[in-house]
Amino acid sequence: MLLHWCTVSPEGQSSLAAIRFAAPIRISSIRIFPNGAQPFLNAPDVVARTEPESFFVEVFLNAHTIPHADVKEKARAANSLVPTVMAYPGGQVDFAVDMGAEYVTRLMIVKGKFTVLSVAIYGDVVVEEPPTVKEYEPRPIPHLEPTPLPRAADPSNSSEPITLANQLLDLIPDSPPLSLVVQLMFCLKPSDEEWDLPEFPYIYADMDAPIDEDTDLEQFIQGASKPVRIDTADDTLSAFASRVINCISSPKNTDQAYYIAKLLSISASQHPGVARAYLHHLDINTIFEPQTLDESSLLYLLDAATNVEFARHLNNETFLETLRHLQSSTRTDKPTQTAARRLFSRIRDWECFEDALSNTRGDFNRSWNMLKDIGTEEHSMGIWLESMMLHDDVLTKLAENPVLPTPHSHPRLYFRNSVHIASHDDFITFVRAYIGIASVLAVLAWADSLGNDVGRERALAIIHLWQAVDGYREIVNHLLLLRQLTRRLEWITADNDPPRKSGVLAERILANLAEDPQAVLNSDLVQAILSLKSPLSFIAEHERLSMQKLALVSDDGLSAAVEELMFSSNHPLSLRRLRILRVSLAIVERELASANGEWRTLEALWQQHSPGIVSCLVDILIGVSGDINEHFVLSASPSLNHAVVDQLFRTVDDLLRLITHLAPAFPLTTRAMRRMTIAVADIFACTDLADMTFSQTSAACMAAQGTRQACLDMVRGLSGPDVYVEPGNHGAEIILRTLLQHAGHSNGRDPAYHILQVFTMIDHILPEPNPMYDDGEPAYWVTSVLPNVLDELSSFFFLLDPENKGHFVKRLVRLDDDVIGIGAWLLTEELKSMSKTLDMLTNPPRVPDYQVVLQYQINLSLQFILDLGLPTSSSSSWCINSISNTPEVSRELGTCLSALLDGHYSSAHLPKLATLLAQSANSFDPELGYIIVLTALRASQEGEITPQGLASVVSILKQLPSSFLHPEPLRLEIGQMLSTFAHRELDTPTAESLLSMLEWLPNQDNPKLTTLGGITPDAFSSLIASLLSSLPESKHAAITSLRTSLTVDEDVYFPPSTTVLPTSLILPVHTIEDILRHDIPTPATPPKGTKTPDILGVVISPPTALLRSQATTITGLTKMYTNNDFRELRQAPSARQNTSRLPSMHGAFYYAHSCFAFSFFSIGVENTDVLPVMSCCDV
Repeated sequence: MLLHWCTVSPEGQSSLAAIRFAAPIRISSIRIFPNGAQPFLNAPDVVARTEPESFFVEVFLNAHTIPHADVKEKARAANSLVPTVMAYPGGQVDFAVDMGAEYVTRLMIVKGKFTVLSVAIYGDVVVEEPPTVKEYEPRPIPHLEPTPLPRAADPSNSSEPITLANQLLDLIPDSPPLSLVVQLMFCLKPSDEEWDLPEFPYIYADMDAPIDEDTDLEQFIQGASKPVRIDTADDTLSAFASRVINCISSPKNTDQAYYIAKLLSISASQHPGVARAYLHHLDINTIFEPQTLDESSLLYLLDAATNVEFARHLNNETFLETLRHLQSSTRTDKPTQTAARRLFSRIRDWECFEDALSNTRGDFNRSWNMLKDIGTEEHSMGIWLESMMLHDDVLTKLAENPVLPTPHSHPRLYFRNSVHIASHDDFITFVRAYIGIASVLAVLAWADSLGNDVGRERALAIIHLWQAVDGYREIVNHLLLLRQLTRRLEWITADNDPPRKSGVLAERILANLAEDPQAVLNSDLVQAILSLKSPLSFIAEHERLSMQKLALVSDDGLSAAVEELMFSSNHPLSLRRLRILRVSLAIVERELASANGEWRTLEALWQQHSPGIVSCLVDILIGVSGDINEHFVLSASPSLNHAVVDQLFRTVDDLLRLITHLAPAFPLTTRAMRRMTIAVADIFACTDLADMTFSQTSAACMAAQGTRQACLDMVRGLSGPDVYVEPGNHGAEIILRTLLQHAGHSNGRDPAYHILQVFTMIDHILPEPNPMYDDGEPAYWVTSVLPNVLDELSSFFFLLDPENKGHFVKRLVRLDDDVIGIGAWLLTEELKSMSKTLDMLTNPPRVPDYQVVLQYQINLSLQFILDLGLPTSSSSSWCINSISNTPEVSRELGTCLSALLDGHYSSAHLPKLATLLAQSANSFDPELGYIIVLTALRASQEGEITPQGLASVVSILKQLPSSFLHPEPLRLEIGQMLSTFAHRELDTPTAESLLSMLEWLPNQDNPKLTTLGGITPDAFSSLIASLLSSLPESKHAAITSLRTSLTVDEDVYFPPSTTVLPTSLILPVHTIEDILRHDIPTPATPPKGTKTPDILGVVISPPTALLRSQATTITGLTKMYTNNDFRELRQAPSARQNTSRLPSMHGAFYYAHSCFAFSFFSIGVENTDVLPVMSCCDV
């Protein structure tokens, strides 16, 4: 909302202008208009007046707190001014103001070198703060979608990625073609004298110039170090190349190889005809041999191989074998080996890159790594860019990939870690973006070289825009670290008074670049940051000091980094401290990657009296983990700071990567490994919370996603077979035990959610089913890890829900492969727990609703067992075999099923489980088979058993020995089941099973089985009639005979009510509190008149004579006994009286402070002993 519009001029000696407001306001932005502008469309007569064109202006706001509505006495506003500085570079500029929600202002004072200033102030009017709202009203969180780049500024979604660079180049008068600009800026840099020539930049090499007979290779190189005209005839190029060949003498030597390599490097940035002419006349394999190549020659060839023509020509087996020989030879020094290795990779990567342009299944990650390596050297980057602009075959392959009608999204790239490009479309998108960014940077360098502020401003604006876009940001920041571009940013920001738009943009770009700790390691960027001087147009003073602190740490190197890592910081860590830590970690990581880096790092740590680098990193990780956890606890916490959360997750990512790299070489102690694992588990849980809390496109969310994968990689890496901790234990054992124990400690977060996250980590570190080594010995997980964590496994197992519990057992079963039988053991523990729960239901609990909880727990156990045994489950055969072959499993399962029958419990899972077990019961123990029959019969009474299940029951009955049959419950269950089917329409399979069961009953030895219970005569007659109607006539005789062979018990049976186990559990909070509350008995005061006996059984009290002495020699409050006075007093009758008072039983505090202790020594006391006696008063 527009609050105020005015045009002010400074007055007085202080050159101040004041703007007063009628009411307290909260300013959100200040907009300055240029001279002659019309600020408002509806008021064309209002014209802005601002002079001069650019200047710095100081702004002072009289800020005070908002008056509260519920405060009767209004506090007097404090007369405090909050200063800030705005750099006005010209044009219409908005300056954002963040006053916060607690402050308002009624006065704004401006000061600066201006004569007149037109300004509009936007914000809100604040009268007073409303009363605190006590009731929470939920509102939906707004979902913000990122605004896509416009087509004109998005080369990644353009068939011509260099179009934007050409448009920027058109803003500069008399500009050469883009290909020539790239050559002059990155490859064939002109001398200072050539910049002043009138024909510049069109200075070309004279390929037809006469050459003396004494001309050598060095002179040829000087002549060819200028751009070659694109329209130069092929014959001219061929003639020039042949003259070069004539200068090569025989035998070949190192100098000739050096000059030829340099010539090829220079010609690599020319148009394709130049490279073809040289390659046509030169025999590369005879010139470049192992004895003629050194580091310098290889580095020139590395630049040359960035050109596609040279890369193809060098990709022959002879030259590649030469490079392999240089890499493996012991006579080759380390720098030469490194250069040979890079050249070999560059040649092969170009082949991979060309294939990836057209092959949808190409190696995109390897191709992208080549572009990342090329972007570290401006000469190579310029050569590659020329190849992508001038080589028709490469252009054709890239153009064959169509541009999608809707802009393609740009996933974030990670230049520090391994890049993962998922699809061919993503790869093509990034390649086009790379071309577009590199060409715009070339235009920026050209505009800055000419001093053209318009072109420089537009190019910087595009670059700053790209820094805010995922995918673009990483490429831009990577290429900006080229020495030339970093130095140009330094020069642009150095002279910015009065402020210019290009200077403001350069400061923004520099500040964004300094947020990357890897970028701060660049020496040129460090120099640019240290050269920043006040006043600055965009970077605030505190931010400048923070950036310079980072630069100083980077400049000082390893010693400063170690000192910062060892510094004890207060938590929570500030944003500045996190950035310093990240830079320090990047320095240590770079040092460790260099030769002898580990030794230098250890020396630096020893100087700081540190026990070790890994221990130091673990301590930092634990502190950062605590800071992250505080942002995601369930209790009320301050509002989330996205920038801090983003840096916290990125700091963790840096720490985890470094610890993972160092831990195998520097083993951790058991305690350190445990502390680190707990911290990683908490961070892992917080990453998922951040993923749900923040927008998917926010920096904090993306950082959390990357950190989540880093947590998994670390615990998996430290769980390998070669990782040990002191004193020789497997790292996998310590990590697994710690995770299992930590599952029950959520540190203030949602406990159920925390268990799920820990389970995800455990599931990730468990290896895939490969439990055997080649020699047949069990894997180390089975023999050395799992047997040592059985107690923790059991405790964690009972915390899981049925789905995850089943998945957990299946993973362990596949890993174990019946080596130690851990799956059967867990199944037994589950059955024991279920049996114990059923026993608890026999006694009514203190809280009635607790009985529902126990019933729900039983239902979950049934669901878990059913999930293991279902035919569709991967553990089905294992589950049946465990019941068959493990007596304890069979016994506990029978106990549970019997308790369910006795308690008359019904569940949706029980009929399915009974059917499943009945189909395999012939392999079970007979006692269990009998219980399964009863369970299946009970399930059939509810109509929830299939005909196949009923047939299985009959099959079990026929095979069970008679000694395991208990007639009373069996005839009762069969009778009730038959009563259920008597009133149904029977299908043929069911009728056949029922007939078979009825025929089996009279054939048994026990006559009780011929009398059915739980069924009435009428129901039995109805059943016979249903069987006659459902089965063919051949069976009718057998059915009719059942009327005489079987009888029905006339006694009416009233079955107890069935309890249906709940499938869900919903309890009010107060009920949960009652369940969790311990039943502590209230202490009571003993009745009056009762006496509590002494612990020794005899109550002893001091004699009255000792407390009230009648001796005349007493002085004061004490009595001195001599000779036999003590014994005589002990023999007095009053000394044997018990006059003590029982202590009060009302509280332990009073009892503890009111006890008297007396000691009497009568043995060994001589006549000369003097014993002091303390009276009650002394006590």
